[in-house]
Amino acid sequence: MKRRDFFTKAALAGGALALGNSCGRKIEKTPDILTSVQKPGEKVSKFITEPARSIPVFAETDVLVIGGGPAGTAAAIAASKTGASVWLIERYNHLGGLWTGGEVLPLLSTHAIDQNHNKKQVIYGLGDEMWQRLKTLGMSIDEVNPVIDPEAGKFVLEQMIIASGVKLLYHTYAANVIMDGNTIKGVFIENKSGRSVIMAKMVIDCSGDGDIFHLAGEDYENMKYHIGLVHRLGNVDKINPNKPGFVKYPIGSKTPITGVNWVNMHGKDDQDGTDALNLSNLQVEYRQQIWKDYQKMKQTPGYEQLYILDTASQLGVRMSRIVDADYKLTLEDTMTYKKFKDVIGISGAWTPMLYKGKKVAVADRPLWQIPLRSLVPKKTEGLLVAGRCFCFEKELVEDTRIIGTCLITGHGAGVAAGLAIKDRQSVRDLDLKKLEKELLSQNVYLG
Repeated sequence: MKRRDFFTKAALAGGALALGNSCGRKIEKTPDILTSVQKPGEKVSKFITEPARSIPVFAETDVLVIGGGPAGTAAAIAASKTGASVWLIERYNHLGGLWTGGEVLPLLSTHAIDQNHNKKQVIYGLGDEMWQRLKTLGMSIDEVNPVIDPEAGKFVLEQMIIASGVKLLYHTYAANVIMDGNTIKGVFIENKSGRSVIMAKMVIDCSGDGDIFHLAGEDYENMKYHIGLVHRLGNVDKINPNKPGFVKYPIGSKTPITGVNWVNMHGKDDQDGTDALNLSNLQVEYRQQIWKDYQKMKQTPGYEQLYILDTASQLGVRMSRIVDADYKLTLEDTMTYKKFKDVIGISGAWTPMLYKGKKVAVADRPLWQIPLRSLVPKKTEGLLVAGRCFCFEKELVEDTRIIGTCLITGHGAGVAAGLAIKDRQSVRDLDLKKLEKELLSQNVYLG
């Protein structure tokens, strides 16, 4: 097939929680492993002008979802359920984002405390369906904040995308946006086949780092946070603590596969997740450190049969850009059972939270609603934001960046986008009764 024919003939039928704080190891020093002529943030001294060229239109669709993590997968399926045509674009070779490729395996936060002080499951809808499918396969353990197997997760999410009719394109980056005034009309994509365009009536930014609203010129805050790298160890069930000279080392937490643990890494604090050179340096440093730590364990009596199964294919960026949306969700909202007329779902609690100077235990953490307005950028029309970069106070970072919240915001964004197209109106003007009805019909828990 000729290169130009790819764009007219190809059609692929159907693409954080980020890391927790439970791990103790930090990386203290980053060597200058990689260098560049110019460092990010420095004043640009040289430019090259790229010649103008005609870019082929690869596809036209109702809804275009950028990023196939938990938020993007949920958004694509939910939008398709409303009757919209959907394309899902993913830069890696799998769905699930940090949940699968990043090997951050717990589905947090499935439960929280209701107003009667009862512990209650709050993650339903597509997130619950994914969980139930994994349980059926024997690839999920624990009934609260379950831990999954990453390969099973990739399989299940892809299976659900195929069944939904969403068109899926892997190995593809979003490179730029097409704007008509303040309205987004499409996205330039780049892959092995070259540069092309997907035109869309609605775009949902599920990139994790807010790549689309950044390119669209939307206002946002870039939050620096600790970045890590997860790995898995095999034969942990064959460690012999009774051998003379045995030393206890951190070996992570159980997974659904017997003898396989996932090992979290706190990593270095205050890292910029949008700085490519920084990400490259951290990636190299962390992998080298994991191997050195493994070799140290391997040479210790009792650990002779231990092995590294893999290191995650995705670096654990926990937080970066946070969009400026129509409403900023506050810590006060989440601690006081605040109700929203435009609620799209409810998330739970997995870690203690500091509130009004006091530490609130997980057993006392309320369930909390998420409003659609926190997914609607202030300046850009035709765009919704889901996943860890929707609009919230930074004090909420531990709750907003997790897998469960990403699933909820993605599901809500997909439904809102589909209804906006069906009713030919802005998401700001949606009939909230219709929104509620559709969310409930897709088994979302609204309280």
